[in-house]
Parts: sequence; C-alpha cells; structure tokens
Amino acid sequence: MKLSAYTAALLGVSVAIATTPLVAQTIVEIGSEYEEYYNVTDEKGKEHKYASLTNYVPYIRFSHSPSSNEWNIWGRYFSKEYINKDLFNNGVVTAMDKRYELHYTKINRVGDWRFRPGVGVRYNGYAIDRYEVEYRLYPQVEYFFDSKNRFFFDGHVYLGDGRGQRSGDSEAQDYTDWGYEFDFGLLHRFNSHSYIRPSFYTEYDEFQNNYDVDYWQFRLVYSHKIGRATINPFMRLGLGRSVTERSHVDYQRWGTTLDKNYSRAGVFGNVGISGKWNVIYETYYQIENNEYYTNGTIEPLPDRDKFFAKLGVQYIF
Repeated sequence: MKLSAYTAALLGVSVAIATTPLVAQTIVEIGSEYEEYYNVTDEKGKEHKYASLTNYVPYIRFSHSPSSNEWNIWGRYFSKEYINKDLFNNGVVTAMDKRYELHYTKINRVGDWRFRPGVGVRYNGYAIDRYEVEYRLYPQVEYFFDSKNRFFFDGHVYLGDGRGQRSGDSEAQDYTDWGYEFDFGLLHRFNSHSYIRPSFYTEYDEFQNNYDVDYWQFRLVYSHKIGRATINPFMRLGLGRSVTERSHVDYQRWGTTLDKNYSRAGVFGNVGISGKWNVIYETYYQIENNEYYTNGTIEPLPDRDKFFAKLGVQYIF
C-alpha cells in the first residue's frame, strides 16, 4: 500500500494549519451516502446481479481556509459497506471499499482573472490486493465579465500509481495510469440569491493493460436560496462515454469500444440550522448503458441504473 505521498501531504497540512492566522474558518462534515442498484433479468432470462454494488458510505470531510480565502485545504475519508456481499462471487467483495484524499488550492487575483492552481492526492482502496493512487495538479481559472457573469475552468490532470490483476494477470501487478477531468462553462447570477450554471464536462482515463475511458457531459445547475435553505436542482446529460479495450496480451480485444454512457438528474443543497450548523443533502437517479465483449462481438446488457442519496451535518468553527 503506497501511502507515502498521502502521509507527506497530511503532514504538510498539519504544519499549514498550525501556522494559520487566528482569523480562519474550518468546516467539518460528517454524514452518509447510499447507492442502490437493481438486479435485472435480460431477454434470455439471465439475471444480472447489479444489486451486489448497493452500499452505504459513511464519510467525514473537512476544509480549512483563512478569512481572506486566499487558499483552501480540504480532505475526505469514506468507507463503503456493501449490504449484498453474498451476491459477489464466493462472497468476496472485489469493488472499491475505501477512499482517502487531500487537496490544496491557492487563489491568485490578477485584474478580472482568478487563478486557482492546486495539488492533491487520492487513494482508492480495496479488500483484495488492489489500489489506485492519483497525484493531481489543478490548472483552474475564472474570468469575471462583470458582477453577474463569469467563465470558469475547473478540474485536474493526474498521474496514477495502480496495483491489481488486469488483463492476463495471474496475480496483482503494478501499473502506471493517467487521465484528466475538466468542467468549463458560464455562471450567471440573476440576483443575490439565485444563479444558473451551464457547463461541459470531459473525463479521460488510460488504465494500463486494461481500458481507456472517454466521456463528455452537458451539465446544468440552478441554485436558489430561500431563507436559510439552498436548493440546487441539476442535470448531467451524457453526450457519450466510450470504454476502449487496451489489453496487452489479448490483441483481439485491443481497440474494441463499448458504449457505457450515463446521465443523471437530481437535487442537492443545504439547510442552515444556526450560524454554526448546516444540514447537507443530495439525491439523484442515474441511467447507465451497459455492454460487454465476448468471442469477438459486442453484446448488450440491461441498463445498470442507480439511486443515490446523501445526508450530512456540517459544523463551522
């Protein structure tokens, strides 16, 4: 388990917090997420046990920044508890079951520009001999046209350190991966309590001796504040998600592209209980295409839909 980078980053955060001016803000959030999948029977009468992935996700998250908001540090830990373990082969959970992450960004103001560079590390763990670590760089920027309109470019690039059994492996091997995620668009404020945020999102991943992922979305968020409550209905429309086989040993599979596009819609927000306490919520429904490759052909699978819900509590120090 290669956590040296995470440990070093955590020590750096500890030093930063220890030397922070007294005028600062720390937010701690504790809650749980729930993801529900559904078993589906295909046209041939075969049951696909997607419900094996149903899980609860207790988590803790923190963020820390000075009152000037010149920089921000945030981190998160969660553990996935799969409630249908018996649906996995031999009852052994092979899906991701934990995550640690830590990120730092700094804001530089130059005229109407806001540059928000940063670094981060994310660790995904498994109960089996497998993990992925992402070392991230955040080349983020905003441009303010006026007090109501701005352009934003958010996201990161990463170099990945992975381990696991991939194509043709009889035991776990070490691999190097890379990829990026970017979200860019416009934010328009109608007034002091509502705005709309249309954007395009793109994601690309190369997993060595496994597969590549190329995904595009159109995103739309509307935010409205009513008293102490904020409600944010949102939509993420999948414009195409291709998963391309990149086996280093099975060249018949190389270049085969599967359609695994997905879209979701829902709502998220918060409710202020007092000046120090907030309730955080989110829910959405996701529709996902599914296909698989076998004997030289691509075969359709039933959609793998998901229901998601989240409830948490924030305390502001």
